[in-house]
Amino acid sequence: MRDRLGSGSTRLRRDERGVSVTVGYVLTLAIGAILLSGVVIGVGGVVDSQTDRTVQSDLAVLGQTAAANVESADRLARAAEADRSTAPGAANATVSVAVDLPTRVAGVPYRIAVDDDAVTLRTDSPEASLEIPHAARLNVTPTSVRGGPIRIEYDHGGAGAGNLTVVGR
Repeated sequence: MRDRLGSGSTRLRRDERGVSVTVGYVLTLAIGAILLSGVVIGVGGVVDSQTDRTVQSDLAVLGQTAAANVESADRLARAAEADRSTAPGAANATVSVAVDLPTRVAGVPYRIAVDDDAVTLRTDSPEASLEIPHAARLNVTPTSVRGGPIRIEYDHGGAGAGNLTVVGR
């Protein structure tokens, strides 16, 4: 017969035959999970910084476009005012410039604020703001509209100077 070295639990504690394969498998899985999570965290930071740069770049382009169109509307309005007859019953000087801007930059909605000095574009996530000065000589009604297609309007029929107004389309 066999010699009993001890009870069943004692014998299992001293048995080391299958431990190296199981421990190796668990260690391989743990190391793989740690490496994968490190890569995901590292790539996430790169994607966030790239999104920030893309948003800033897109806002700069859109801001330049909006400011250039405000200046164009200003020039057209001043030309319309110069050509307008001052005779009673003469037509009002009106100008409307349509500007097709995207509704989102890098997948993020934005706002356009216009005043007498500048066009300001803002996003909330990521938080970014960019101010582009413009050279309009006419008064610009301070306005804030959602990003997307806009219209710059001028309507003057009375005494005094008219105002440029930016409205969403």
